[in-house]
Amino acid sequence: MTGEPSQGKAVGALTKEFFRDYPDYAFCLNLAQNVQAGIITYPDALSLLGRRAVAAEDNSQAITDQLNNRTVEVGGGPMRIARISLARAIRLDERALKQVLEFYFKHPYAHGRTRRTRLLPRWLRAFFLNVLVGHACRRGIPLDYESYFQMLRLL
Repeated sequence: MTGEPSQGKAVGALTKEFFRDYPDYAFCLNLAQNVQAGIITYPDALSLLGRRAVAAEDNSQAITDQLNNRTVEVGGGPMRIARISLARAIRLDERALKQVLEFYFKHPYAHGRTRRTRLLPRWLRAFFLNVLVGHACRRGIPLDYESYFQMLRLL
């Protein structure tokens, strides 16, 4: 890296900045770590992030349709994730609950389960995900909870 392309920002600050533009926590964290390690420059990271955000915006209807058709196995048959209520989600078996959480970790704003507005407090904006993560943690489902909690702080 030449100079200070990340402007001296820590990985957490870069992740937060990137997540604001493109809400994929794992991608943003990886991109921030690569900037800090000198694998990619800060301007190149912003350019990459911008291209992904524009592509997501251009293809938003197709992406929404694909997200709405995602399913998990529930009771021997497929069930659309979009149709799973919070009460139903906390009663899912471990494998299905883990799949639902991994889906919302990758797509936190899918199905309107998390709100983007800053007029609501964070606990209310991300209530659905907070409850699911807490329930999975209490049940001992093996997940990377540190990443989930970090993402919840950014929502």
